[in-house]
Amino acid sequence: MKRLFYNICITAILFIPIRVIASEIAMGNHDTIYKPGNIFIFEAKVDSVSKNTHYSCYIIMRVLDKEMYHQGVITYDYYDSLPDDLAALDSISSIDQNGFIETTEILENSKLLWIHPPRTQGFGLLQYFPFPEIHYPVKIGKRYKRSFLSFNDPLCQCTLLLRYKMQYLSYSQWKYKNRLIEICEQSGFAKSKQGSFSVTYRYNERLGLVEAIYDYNHEVRIQLSLINVL
Repeated sequence: MKRLFYNICITAILFIPIRVIASEIAMGNHDTIYKPGNIFIFEAKVDSVSKNTHYSCYIIMRVLDKEMYHQGVITYDYYDSLPDDLAALDSISSIDQNGFIETTEILENSKLLWIHPPRTQGFGLLQYFPFPEIHYPVKIGKRYKRSFLSFNDPLCQCTLLLRYKMQYLSYSQWKYKNRLIEICEQSGFAKSKQGSFSVTYRYNERLGLVEAIYDYNHEVRIQLSLINVL
């Protein structure tokens, strides 16, 4: 399988939450989205300006019936293409020669949804962005901050500090399976000597994260779009 960009091993990382009060509009009551056994299929598109590279693949997110560090457990598998029968999906694609399969966490309760993104198979760049999160009830206009700190970071061989300003922007419509669904959109931005980092997240109250768009320095753009839930 073709590898993407930025396979990264980061020596130290901190995401530091700082809350800011803003105007608010409440959304409906939360119900569990990421139930054990559910499978979420994302189409991933990667564009690199300087390398003139355009690449796409599929990322399969599975929710396991177990816990790790008091959080739920998810796995990510990577496919160049999908089988005609989605029931035939298996996890062989992301197991490397050492038998490694990407396993990480998800936190979901009545107050918070927080998802660890895929960060292997060339998606290490996503480590530099605030992980997708939504606080219930959703409050349009709410602002919050997330800070990223990495020592001896491979992106710059330096101590990298990114201060993100995040905001819940608005409700709008998003196309899923040829129909429009209501989504809540939030975005964030950080700038450092190494360049600019911007992110947009879109959520639906039944499907969870439906789209994530990451941009590094207007150089690399990664878009994850939900195409199916099994």
